[in-house]
Amino acid sequence: MKYSEYPIYKDSGVEWLGNVPEHWGISRLKFLCNITTGGKDTENKVDNGDYPFYVRSQTVERINSYSFNGEAILTAGDGVGVGKVFHYTSGKFDFHQRVYMFYRFKRVVGQFLFEYIKNNFYKVALAGEAKSTVDSLRLPLIQNFTITVPSIQEQQAIANYLDKATAKIDSLIAKQTRLIELLKVKRQAVISIAVTRGLDSTVAMKDSGVEWLGEIPEHWDVNAIRRDLIEHKQGFYTTEPYIDYGVKLLRITDIKSSGHINYDKCPRVVMNPEDKHFLLKNGDFVFARTGGAGSFGCVTNLIEDVLFASYLIRFRFNSNLKKDFLKYYFLSMSFINSIESSIHGGVNKNIHAEDIKDSFIPKPSLSEQEVIVNYLDERTKKIDNLISKSAQGIDLLKEKRTALISSAVTGKIDVRNAL
Repeated sequence: MKYSEYPIYKDSGVEWLGNVPEHWGISRLKFLCNITTGGKDTENKVDNGDYPFYVRSQTVERINSYSFNGEAILTAGDGVGVGKVFHYTSGKFDFHQRVYMFYRFKRVVGQFLFEYIKNNFYKVALAGEAKSTVDSLRLPLIQNFTITVPSIQEQQAIANYLDKATAKIDSLIAKQTRLIELLKVKRQAVISIAVTRGLDSTVAMKDSGVEWLGEIPEHWDVNAIRRDLIEHKQGFYTTEPYIDYGVKLLRITDIKSSGHINYDKCPRVVMNPEDKHFLLKNGDFVFARTGGAGSFGCVTNLIEDVLFASYLIRFRFNSNLKKDFLKYYFLSMSFINSIESSIHGGVNKNIHAEDIKDSFIPKPSLSEQEVIVNYLDERTKKIDNLISKSAQGIDLLKEKRTALISSAVTGKIDVRNAL
């Protein structure tokens, strides 16, 4: 939809805001509402508590107390949520001691002010001199934030339009999100079938004798992973600080989805001569012992020495299994179910090397493994491209949503007659 502009504009006197409709007022936030901070800490949250508990993240916790009952806007006062985390609510709730609350609105509609702040405050909080102190949001910066103030009737009209317009955009985002979920399920199904059933649906099958595998092609073998291992080893442990030079150290956080590894953010450590046996080689697999127990990375494209950290286990396989066939099998539901049944612990879940070694793997011939890998490379690439396009579509819709809201609440477009 194309939107018209207002007939006459004036200079707001604020660089990031630019021109605003001539009949709109301009005010500082401190003149439009009261501002305070909460009195609770994160440790006060209660699972399944009676009331919402607003902390410094987009996640709303629960608590059994409330310190406010009414309409309010809340935003993170420090941490990574500064300029990014905002909540609009009405009713009984409690909030963190480092969360700012805006309430008792004067001359502004709460929803209008919420959309205005949510979509524009970052321009001040995350820019210029403020950026150097963004970890702790200063009250004067909030109090003096510039707000455009149309009449109450016009604010309400803008808020009503944005409710309807953004609902349509959100519906499209939800559909694309659901499509991505379905594509991921399809991707895993394609992988799971190929590495446990093969590509020929007419081939004779036999019982693998393994609960998680079920039937496999009659001409395939099956054995415990340990039979194809050259070695396994727990990772490198150090209490020394990271340095600007030295050898990279692969951590759990460097392992991404689908077995990929990102070496770009690996810190560097000192490696002594006796630590060389912790170095990775192309073709190695590393599994997380905890912190995402069972997730794995396939080591490829090494261009320099890389150690692996103590919460990882390195597995080095013999030549009876192709690296990429192993990678796809580790992504299959058969292997995932096997591993999940072996995870130990409560909150801090972990898995032992022996659990992985005792898991079973179906074994086609090397030539058939290669055929399966080539097939999966092609199929997953197509699915990944569709997922990527959907993700890009979601990003564009989110950008459109943000731009629409920001333009409407700052008067760059006139939506009064667009309902």
